[in-house]
Amino acid sequence: MEMTRRKLLRDAATACAMARVWPALAADDPAWLKNTFRELHVDAHFGQLSSPYDTFDAEASAQILKDAGFQMVSYFAICNAGYCYFPAKLGVVHPGLKRDFTGEMTAALKKRGIRVLAYVSVGPDRRFHKEHPDCVAVRDAAAPAGNARGDLAQMCTNSPWVEQAHIPQLREIVALYDVDGFFLDNLISKFLRGACYCQYCRESFAAQAGGEIPTAERDPRIFAHYQWLSRNGTRYADKVIGALSTTKPGLAFAMNHMWVTRNPVKPPSALTQLVWEPVPPYPGVLSLDFSLEARYLSTQPGIANWSCMATRGNGWGDYSLRDPAAYRHEAAVLLASGGRPYFGDDSYPSGNPDPAVYRVYGDVNRRTAELEPFVKGSVPIKDTAVLLSADSLWSNLPLAPPREWMGTPSSAPVAGAHKALVEEHVQFGILNSDGLVESLAGYQALVLPEQSILSARECDAIRRFVQAGGALIATGDTGTRDSSNQPLAEFALADVLGVRYLGRAESRRAYLRAGPELGEFGIPRMDVQVNGAYSRIQTTAAKTLIEAVAPAGPKQAPAEKPDGPGVTLNQFGKGKAIYCALPLFGAYQQDGTPVFRKLAAWMLHLVHPAAARTIVIESAPLNVEIVYNSRGQDRFVHLLNFSGDRRVGNQRIQDFVPVHGIQVRIRSAARPKRVLLVPEKKTIPFEWKDGWAGFQAQPLLVHGAYMIEG
Repeated sequence: MEMTRRKLLRDAATACAMARVWPALAADDPAWLKNTFRELHVDAHFGQLSSPYDTFDAEASAQILKDAGFQMVSYFAICNAGYCYFPAKLGVVHPGLKRDFTGEMTAALKKRGIRVLAYVSVGPDRRFHKEHPDCVAVRDAAAPAGNARGDLAQMCTNSPWVEQAHIPQLREIVALYDVDGFFLDNLISKFLRGACYCQYCRESFAAQAGGEIPTAERDPRIFAHYQWLSRNGTRYADKVIGALSTTKPGLAFAMNHMWVTRNPVKPPSALTQLVWEPVPPYPGVLSLDFSLEARYLSTQPGIANWSCMATRGNGWGDYSLRDPAAYRHEAAVLLASGGRPYFGDDSYPSGNPDPAVYRVYGDVNRRTAELEPFVKGSVPIKDTAVLLSADSLWSNLPLAPPREWMGTPSSAPVAGAHKALVEEHVQFGILNSDGLVESLAGYQALVLPEQSILSARECDAIRRFVQAGGALIATGDTGTRDSSNQPLAEFALADVLGVRYLGRAESRRAYLRAGPELGEFGIPRMDVQVNGAYSRIQTTAAKTLIEAVAPAGPKQAPAEKPDGPGVTLNQFGKGKAIYCALPLFGAYQQDGTPVFRKLAAWMLHLVHPAAARTIVIESAPLNVEIVYNSRGQDRFVHLLNFSGDRRVGNQRIQDFVPVHGIQVRIRSAARPKRVLLVPEKKTIPFEWKDGWAGFQAQPLLVHGAYMIEG
């Protein structure tokens, strides 16, 4: 039967009316975190309220969450005003609190078999700072008194406050309640957004990086400061997890918004859970940004549980409720890549949940529960890799990144590559620098989207990869700076690319002079404008495919004569390397000019054609994304339909138009046993020929998942 929006809503209403019988987590399951898929965070910063949780009913609230199918809930113990919501001995209890909210909520949820994480905002303090002002974070180098506002101060996580106050408070919560872990928030601002000038940070930076912490935007030490801040995050995690794990082994730690694309470094080995949340005020479309994060988080080894948070309304602090189809779509994006949907709710002052909200959440959770047997334990198939280098990310960030940076993709070039590859239906993952070194050999193609810094380890891995037959695409200023963020006289991968670096042309725009041979890719025969500075190059072993043209005159029109090679192709060992001297992917993210995607598709075709890929999708529009996973001998194809409204400004997903006739072909050395649409377990006809298994997908409304049994 053809799936329609009306049928989708009717089925959701029917499911809501059905008896709630949810798969239960075993109370003694040591792998409970890995087996948890339906997660909820209840946000409640009630510092300004006179009497929070006055009429809170823990039993009724917990039952609503249980009926909605949640397996894990994070809720408040210490808020961003530094108040505790339980009878704390080591902290300051909210002056208007008349009950043990944390304790009541914990007991009610645990009684129903729900795992619990106590929420703690890291840094706000109302007691310790009065006797230890030296531990207060100092955000202004000229104001040594630190960041204290009356009774409230923000503490530095490099100071003794962590060992003497923070960890003891966490231990107090563990001693009082049967919590399964902690949701530690407010960390990203301490480890990536700006400097602290307290004595402990000054001493640590001087010992590890040398010199003073930078105070001016043009200070060359800003780059080293970012590296140092990131290392501090790892030290904090190791310190807290190590201390609490001796108190209660097996605790889970969700350290919010750390070790995601904002901080793309290898997570601490003790960390098993990663969480990305939309930072308010949020300007994006959650499904689109979930897709970007999922391509990165799914490549992080050793992580048992990763998730992205879906806000209830249009951002945190908003009591509105978005369209149910949007939540279902966001959950599908995460599940397709092996992640977990993590719903967010803004609690009312009473703390009692709105049943209407949880009826919607429950409907989405039912679909998640049905899909769990087919997504559990699956891993992305390695086809194409994209590098997201932390050093490249930090190489041009200001000392204190603007708020806008927190609400947009951390790297415009990587986001542009993500957009282009998704629209071209390529199976790919986003790797950090360690991931590239450790796993690149398993991929077939690599994209370096304007990654200015490549370490010696990365360069060695890339050389071996291309030499052995791998395909490489590099663009813009890739490999033009050293590991100290200083300009190089030559490309770090000059031999692989087969070109010589002549310097950076600082211009507002430049052009690629496309010829008639690109017409079959939909690229017009013209000078294609690409905004941004570009690299001036000379070929050594490479062949020029397209010439670069500089802007000329006051109107910045293309010059008559080319400025040198714009796109080159080089044979290196058994592999091929394409280099584009213009910042193609960053321009695609920022400008969205469709010809940029077509140029990227052409370049990928030259070095990694469809016949060489692991999966090929045909007759699908740009708004369909594929995710291709494996588990043992079985493989799983996920099709995701992206849609949005037509408003100017922040779009919201709220309606879906079915897509018909999508053709799926996967490389398969042996004939599969069968192809199933899951979770429905509907048998799908397929053919197997010349090492490829092919089938036509069912009409796609929101999410279609297919299991190919090996």
